[in-house]
Amino acid sequence: MNDGYDSSDSAGRWNGRYEEGKTGWDLGGAPPVLLRAIPRFTTRPGADDRATALRVLVPGCGRGHDAVAWARAGAVTTGIDFAPLAIEAARAVAESEGVAVNYVQADVFSLPPTLRGAFDLVWEQTCFCAIPREMRRAYAASMTAALVPGGVLLGLFWNHGREGGPPFDVALEDVREAFDGLMVVDEVSEVHDSVEARTPEFLATLRCVGTAG
Repeated sequence: MNDGYDSSDSAGRWNGRYEEGKTGWDLGGAPPVLLRAIPRFTTRPGADDRATALRVLVPGCGRGHDAVAWARAGAVTTGIDFAPLAIEAARAVAESEGVAVNYVQADVFSLPPTLRGAFDLVWEQTCFCAIPREMRRAYAASMTAALVPGGVLLGLFWNHGREGGPPFDVALEDVREAFDGLMVVDEVSEVHDSVEARTPEFLATLRCVGTAG
């Protein structure tokens, strides 16, 4: 973890973005690539061989559009965000959509004990790209710790190729480096229907190879 990291300061800064209406990452809905991917992951094998609901974590959930999409498909979904205003807005969106989502105001680098080892899948979009390079390994370890053994991280990554950030550039090798020894990349595909401001993106499926401790 970056020695200069302060969770309360970070929460305040992100909350300020909502107060000022500077939330350009918010697309107003789930991206098409997610809606296509969800049916592949909706259920998981149960101990009694019956299908049981997938347990999904959405870090940096913002107003919760992606979490709602997972919940609408039948997943037991939890969204977390630093910003109180994001959580407040996400709860309102879920209520208006008539779906149940568990929202928790939490630090993605320090998950509450109840969220560790509690999920089958993490859906990542626009959280990794907001994290400086020196903190990505800590994020990868935290997301690995949230998953059950063999759990999956499904991520939509923005490979814009520019210097600076946030959002910071994310190439496939950046993902491999951050998750090295924690998860392996099972599958990667280009995304051909990203919104213009998010081009190019790629979708990657990573699978746990161990625990983060």
